[in-house]
Amino acid sequence: MKKEFLPPKTKRRLCRQTGQIQWMPGIFLTLFLIVLCSAKLKELQFGTTALYMEDALAASNLASALIDVKEYGQSHTVKIADPERSYQVYLKALGENLNLDENGLCANQELIAGAVTVDLYMVYNVEGEEVTFLQVDKQGCHDLGKGRLGEVYAPDGSLIEHTSIYSQLSFEVKGFFESTYTAGKGKLVDIVGESPPENETEDEKRINVNDEG
Repeated sequence: MKKEFLPPKTKRRLCRQTGQIQWMPGIFLTLFLIVLCSAKLKELQFGTTALYMEDALAASNLASALIDVKEYGQSHTVKIADPERSYQVYLKALGENLNLDENGLCANQELIAGAVTVDLYMVYNVEGEEVTFLQVDKQGCHDLGKGRLGEVYAPDGSLIEHTSIYSQLSFEVKGFFESTYTAGKGKLVDIVGESPPENETEDEKRINVNDEG
């Protein structure tokens, strides 16, 4: 059988082609790992942003829960007396909790890339078996109606069981290649008051009212 010999140049050319073919899977694997790591980092970042927003919403909602102290002292009913004033307190607290400037921009652009917008601020006052719910914005207070306790739900699907405040924000987060995406976050906070002791006397009730102012 006759042996065939390749010229030296042909051998070198084949070696280079083989080397290139062997390198291709490595390049694709490296690119895949880079993309995978970037996606995981973005996922962690989005999770951090979500927790950051949720904590800020909860704190801001609670800060704006300006209950009617006189009503609470008389009947131990927790009621938001002045929703418009509560909304102003909420905006101030939100700005501080998220470190926003006068344009609604967060100092940490990696967490929140664009301006934060308040989409909803709602107050649910529970008195006995009745729930009164209203929305507050820059134009004022808008009465949305009433419902029975156990039949009224917040926009996020949470059942209203006590006097509560719900707020919802929209904001932008950074994605891949400097792209931005609009995200949203809502939070309901219950403002629960203690029921008066069953054995509390009328004199004790009057003392409690005076103590509450």
